[in-house]
Amino acid sequence: MGVATFSNSVRIVKDSFGVLKDHKKLVVFPIVSGILSIILIAAIMVPGYLVSKTPDGTPGGLFYVFLFVFYVLASFVVIFFNTGLIYCSRVALGGGEPSVGDGLSCAARHLPRITGWALISATVGIVLRMIRDRGGIIGNILAGLVAVAWNVITFFVIPVMIFEERGVIDSIKESAAIFKKTWGENLMARFSVGLVFFLLGLIGVLPAAAVVLTGNTPVIVTVWLVVFVYFMALAVISGALNGVLATVLYGYATNGLVPAEFDAETISSAFAPKPAKGRRKGA
Repeated sequence: MGVATFSNSVRIVKDSFGVLKDHKKLVVFPIVSGILSIILIAAIMVPGYLVSKTPDGTPGGLFYVFLFVFYVLASFVVIFFNTGLIYCSRVALGGGEPSVGDGLSCAARHLPRITGWALISATVGIVLRMIRDRGGIIGNILAGLVAVAWNVITFFVIPVMIFEERGVIDSIKESAAIFKKTWGENLMARFSVGLVFFLLGLIGVLPAAAVVLTGNTPVIVTVWLVVFVYFMALAVISGALNGVLATVLYGYATNGLVPAEFDAETISSAFAPKPAKGRRKGA
């Protein structure tokens, strides 16, 4: 990854964060999604482990049934609120004032597609989990590579579904086509955005690890609680930024538009797309 590529990605993160500062309601979607996901873990995964665990304490075959149910419901929750987030991001980038209600209404209108996408996502997730659990080191490597590829080519599924009104399978195909057109040889540009949050995460990991050396339980608990809140905040911001980013890149890949909040040259140099229309700057 070149310095210029990473610099462009940092600039895009900053521009996306500027959108969040101007439209704080966008963070409601990842917050609610995160809370519901935690509830699902407590309601499904914990009982699933307790019911299915074997005498040696490892999860049994029944655990995968609970895991699949969790994947379906968790995927539905994440996709539903990401749909609202991306819809509201487009409104914000178009100069409007998005409302949480409008985003939820958009997601509700696309319930059949969201459900279908959740089922496909859950199926892929459970298959990869089984490969990891039963494939040893090779299985872990293979599943990791497939997961990365799957996440990359499906990055634009939600924008395609809601803005082009396509079915789930067609949306996956179109997302893969947009990915190929948008990223080209600059695939690492997107991963450098993740690197920004990885580095921010280290800020929390280091004190959490260092405080253990004190041996002072009250101090350890206090620091870990602060770090936990810090990581939750990072997760919320990262989720919101990804929604904004997906909206921006989708718009640029399909019609060549760069919102006024973003630098057109940074977008074009970082992602090198071949837009269908001549590139121009607009709201």
